[in-house]
Amino acid sequence: MNQTNTMIMILLSWLIHCKIATLFQRNESVNKDLYENETEVVIVITEVEISESYSLRSIFWNRVSSVRSKLNQNEGYLGGAIRREIFGNRAWTMTVWKNESALDQFVYSKEHEIAMKEGGPAVKKSKFYRGFVKWKELPISWERAEKLIDEEGRTE
Repeated sequence: MNQTNTMIMILLSWLIHCKIATLFQRNESVNKDLYENETEVVIVITEVEISESYSLRSIFWNRVSSVRSKLNQNEGYLGGAIRREIFGNRAWTMTVWKNESALDQFVYSKEHEIAMKEGGPAVKKSKFYRGFVKWKELPISWERAEKLIDEEGRTE
């Protein structure tokens, strides 16, 4: 293999693991005065590996987009972000909730149910983390999010 091909292979292997993320967006309808710096809130981090099938990926990302566009309508939703590999198959979500009840209400909502039913077939592997952070710690870094999900998350 010549030097040019070697460089191309190195660059491609690096690009496969490059990620792009949205900024953490706080729900603008939340009265920020309600939250003291020490207030604990629920954080949920998901990591999925999705299918390489174009049609399944397309359905998955359409459902993700639909859910994200309606998150602010969920009572108790405080904010979130999403990240994905540019050329790879992994994606992460991070959402923050007022309490477990607000999170559970979203998990059992019609919008989430539809997303799971229609987008679920694209998911090859998934990991979940649910825990608590202080309001003042938000947003957490994606590095911390990955560490939490790797060390304390559950795999399905």
